[in-house]
Amino acid sequence: MSSTPVEVRRTGQRSFTATNGRGGEVEIGTDGAPDSFTPGELLLAAIAGCSAVTAEQLLTRRLGEDAAVTVHADRDKDPEDAHRFSAVRAAFDVDLAALTDTEHREKLVEVVQRAVEQQCTVSRSVERGTPVDVSFNR
Repeated sequence: MSSTPVEVRRTGQRSFTATNGRGGEVEIGTDGAPDSFTPGELLLAAIAGCSAVTAEQLLTRRLGEDAAVTVHADRDKDPEDAHRFSAVRAAFDVDLAALTDTEHREKLVEVVQRAVEQQCTVSRSVERGTPVDVSFNR
C-alpha cells in the first residue's frame, strides 16, 4: 500500500468522493454530473498536476516566485475502444517573455520537458502501462 492511500466511497447514484490521508477530497461522477470529475478527467488532472509540480521549481527559479503556471491536459479517445484513451497531451501555458534571450527560452523548455519525461510518476506510469490489480476485501 502507498504511503498516502486513496479511498473512494459511494455517496449517491453514480457519485463518489475520493479522500486521501491528508484530508483532501475530490468528487467523482459520470460525464455531466455537476461539481465532479469523471475518472478520465482525474487522470488528465493527475498528468497535468504531476507535470506542473515537476516543473514548478525549474520555472520559478528562472521566472520568479510569482510566475503563473498553468498546464492544460486533453486526450484523444481510441476510435476502436470507447473505454481507452489513444493519446494524452499536456501543454504548459507559461509567459516566457521575462527571458529576453531566445536561447534561454528554448533551453528552459528543453529542461522542463526532460524533467517531466524523467520524473513525472503519473505520466511515466501511464506510458509504461503499469499493471492494475483489482481485488475484493472480504
